[in-house]
Amino acid sequence: MGLTADTGKFLAGLRYEHIPAEAVPTICRGFTDCVGVLIAGLPEPVTSIVAKSVGYPDPVNTIAGFGPLRISAPDMALIYGAAAHALDYDDTGLTGHPSAALVPAILAEAQEVGADGKAMIAAYVAGYEIWAEFAAREEDSLHQKGWHPSAVHGAIAAAGASAVLRKLDAETATRAIGIAASMASGLVSNFGSMTKPFHLGHSARSALTATRLAQAGLTASPDTIEHDLGFLRAVSPHGNVDTKSPASYGKLWRIVKLGINVKLYPMCFGTHRILDAMIDVCRDNGVKASDIVQVDVDVSENSAKILRNSRPQTALEAKFSAEFAIAAAAIAGRCSDEEVATPFVRRADVQDFFGKVRIHPITDKDPEEPIRSPFDQVRLTLANGATLDSRQVKYPRGHFARGVERDVLWQKFSDCASIVIDRESASRMFDALQDLPQLAGIGELRRKLAPAAE
Repeated sequence: MGLTADTGKFLAGLRYEHIPAEAVPTICRGFTDCVGVLIAGLPEPVTSIVAKSVGYPDPVNTIAGFGPLRISAPDMALIYGAAAHALDYDDTGLTGHPSAALVPAILAEAQEVGADGKAMIAAYVAGYEIWAEFAAREEDSLHQKGWHPSAVHGAIAAAGASAVLRKLDAETATRAIGIAASMASGLVSNFGSMTKPFHLGHSARSALTATRLAQAGLTASPDTIEHDLGFLRAVSPHGNVDTKSPASYGKLWRIVKLGINVKLYPMCFGTHRILDAMIDVCRDNGVKASDIVQVDVDVSENSAKILRNSRPQTALEAKFSAEFAIAAAAIAGRCSDEEVATPFVRRADVQDFFGKVRIHPITDKDPEEPIRSPFDQVRLTLANGATLDSRQVKYPRGHFARGVERDVLWQKFSDCASIVIDRESASRMFDALQDLPQLAGIGELRRKLAPAAE
């Protein structure tokens, strides 16, 4: 058997009981965080646009309550996915955004098939392990070839999650993986525009479409992933990809080792280490923005390319700007939703500060996370001639290696959810998601929002 068929076999045999117990808190954290940012993303223009495109004019009032499906599950996954990534505040891991790729597809599918929390957990693990298996075979960053990994790997991973929820047999699941591989897409050149969050919605919808096509009898090559003209080689920047080794499914649970990173800044994750560095060095030394003449930023080569907007004019553009991250940290001492807003981005002092920032790409790779450098760092030159070096930041706040306390996660969830729902409803939903193995189904989430309605 090859990798594609091994993947189908893994999906057909996976059950909640097979999952390592230590993985469950990570998955609950991923679900919780993703649902929070999904709810916050419902009022965003990109969500409204994609919802209207499938005949669903009011995504906020109905989808926020996880109401009964009024459109197809694939179209609902499209809306959920766009909303989950609309603010670029969703978690990261592997080479992208695992939860925003998986949770929208799982939520939509679970409503249709009546899955409970344990089944949703199994589906999440299935998708995560597929993504991790494929990513581990590639030596280079897909970003460097222009691919958005969250969309490209995410479409296939989410198809795996859907296959578990739909209880596909090995042959049908293998076909679904092959079909999803031909539907995977997403370009880095669209970062900083509405099309980036659309990537995640498109991937979730493609995943659910792939499993339905497979069940209907559509065929796909049984070696779609590993073939010399297949998925892995097609997306590989330099062809340095392992297509021969057997899969490690069920032997090496990468979710336990790698986990997910919860974002504590609503910015591209490539900015998080330099944000920590800049905020800390300014705070610890009492430095004000007016004291600073120049900031030299050492950041990974991959992040330097992704953070393409040197002089952003909108909040969306600012999310992919190292210059903005440094300016916000210096001027506001933080980088929250209040700063990542177009009025703040366009402030004269913020725009003027961009010219003080110098970016220096680091070519060395972190062996644990090859798309990143071993650390990021900033160096300040002050008006009085003094210089200050920040600490070298390897793990930013929210990183899996540092952990995220429940109260920190709740604060983020409540801040996000309160944009659409009341605090008491948010608290009930938060508790239910944190205890996902006990969730009876999506209907229970709906009752947490309006317990007297049913």
